[in-house]
Parts: sequence; C-alpha cells; structure tokens
Amino acid sequence: MKKIYLSLAFSLLVSAGFAQTKIGVAGKTNADVNTNAVLELEAENKGLLLPRVALESIKSFAPLKAHVPGMTVYNTAKIADVVPGFYYNDGTKWQQMVTTDYKAVKFFYMPTITFDTSVLTKDQADKREFESKNLYTEYTKQFSMTNPNSVKSLGAPDVIPHYPTATDLHYYVTDFDPAVFSDIKINENGVMTYKVIGTGTPTSIMNIVFVVK
Repeated sequence: MKKIYLSLAFSLLVSAGFAQTKIGVAGKTNADVNTNAVLELEAENKGLLLPRVALESIKSFAPLKAHVPGMTVYNTAKIADVVPGFYYNDGTKWQQMVTTDYKAVKFFYMPTITFDTSVLTKDQADKREFESKNLYTEYTKQFSMTNPNSVKSLGAPDVIPHYPTATDLHYYVTDFDPAVFSDIKINENGVMTYKVIGTGTPTSIMNIVFVVK
C-alpha cells in the first residue's frame, strides 16, 4: 500500500510541474494540450457543467464567502436583482453574462419622466444654474418598483433587474424640442443639465436613450 501512495503522490507532483492538463474522450491517445490553455476539455457528446448556486443579489457575494474576480457560476435564484442564468464576478459584484445575439447593440429608451416647463430658466446673467435631472436615478427609481402604481405579473421578481452603477451606461439625447429646451449636457454619471426656454406643448419631445457599455 505504501508503494501505491508514493506512486500517486509522484504522479500529482509531475502533473503540477507541467501545469497543464487535458481531459478528453476516454481511450483517446492524443493528450496534447493547447499551448495557451492551463486546462483543456475535449468531448464529442458532453458539456461543461458549472456550479449551480442561488445568488442573493448582484452586490452580495453570498453564498460564496467573498467576491472573487473571474468567478463564474450558474445562478438558480430569481430574487432581488438577479435572475436564473450565468454570472461572473468582477471583484465587487456579480455581472450577468449576456447570452443574446450581439448583432444588435444593447440599448433601451428612458422610462417615462416629466419635465416642468412652466417656469423658464433665467439667463446666466441672473446667476441661476441650469435645470438638472439625474437620468440614472430616474431609471433606477422606476425599475425598483417603488411607485405605488407599479404592477407586475404573477411570479415576477419584486425588482426589475437593472444596471447597478451609473457608469455602466452611456447616455444620449437623440432628439428634443428646440423651442422648449437648450444647452443640454450629460456627464458620465447620467446627470443632465439643460435650460427651459419655452413652455412645453402636447407635441414637445425629448428622446433619451441608454446604451450598455
């Protein structure tokens, strides 16, 4: 028995020394590992099954003991801001791995927000700052379903999954009514400043688009 233990230990040391491993089809004689891979899997009728865990939220590392950059899991829970699917950890939070077609740019329109155009913005000579609107805050406010008029379908999560930080998105105004708004600027955190130069009408518009980085 001692000889078996010594032989096994020697084999493990040799494997660790090479630092590359290939797991392939049983009985396959060619065990060459891709030179760029520390581990290579090869199969004709099997797949790789990642750990299946129940995450608690994007910001919580549970059920793990810490955030680990590069950690990848399949989440089975539908709670808070996570849904079933593949997630990887960026070191501070979980990021959902998109499995949709990348041929289309990931973007979405701003949920409905209101602008008070009843009071015109004074000129800078009057030392009044521009009006401002935090687009990211408006977005998360609606997606968190805190509005008492919010309604969801049976079994749907209590919170609509949304991007956890303002800098996860790019912000655009694709069109606006120049008779009502002017001097529109948006910073990297989604805070938009603008002037109200005219009273809005039923046909006044401002189209706001979010693009995922």
